[in-house]
Amino acid sequence: MSQAVPQGKELPETVVRNRSQYAKTLHRRDPDADEPRPACPTRESEHDYTEVPTAAYRPHYKLCGNPECFGSEWR
Repeated sequence: MSQAVPQGKELPETVVRNRSQYAKTLHRRDPDADEPRPACPTRESEHDYTEVPTAAYRPHYKLCGNPECFGSEWR
């Protein structure tokens, strides 16, 4: 069940994920944030995020479908 990355959006070397043990989604890092935060509106949440290597987590986590992360336009 692999998820393709839309054209023009390569996977970065590192991504961010929620520190919760139940988290299963990887997000593109917000380039303007001082701390690891998602680039999508999820960044407004009060959850803690950590930066992780994409290659290690990609097989077990899904990519965020938000346009600011790895998704395409909203339908």
